[in-house]
Amino acid sequence: MPRKTPPSRPPAKGLKIRAATLDDAEAVARLSHALGYPATVAETRERLRGLLGREDQRIVVAVDRGRTLCGWLQAHSSTSLETGFRVEIVGLIVSEAMRRKGIGGSLVAHAETWAKEIGAETVVVRSNAKRVESNAFYPALGYLPRKTQVVYVKRASI
Repeated sequence: MPRKTPPSRPPAKGLKIRAATLDDAEAVARLSHALGYPATVAETRERLRGLLGREDQRIVVAVDRGRTLCGWLQAHSSTSLETGFRVEIVGLIVSEAMRRKGIGGSLVAHAETWAKEIGAETVVVRSNAKRVESNAFYPALGYLPRKTQVVYVKRASI
């Protein structure tokens, strides 16, 4: 019997979730670096420039009442032969100081709403096995583990 998705926790008071802009590059880079994905502000701005406005991408940010960007989520839609049309959450970061306040759940809810709007069959997210908090967070939102895999990377400039 499939598990029901628990009701999402209300976000922190005064929290606003909005579409990302190029002006968010510095804060996005800072949060990414804190989670082990270093990129310069210029690199992050160029990546945002290439992603914003694309129909297959959604990038949203969480801003607290002091107008500080405290989290972001990137999701994209794709179709694969073996699994069909889906939305995949490819990045989710909430600042350490703002965790456990409903921000991550609110960001995920935006991805899920978008998935419904575009008729995606599933929402998929991958989480590094060493991220203990993430691997408790997603099941609490109703996500079920599907498989364990190894990710191989090779530079494209071969």
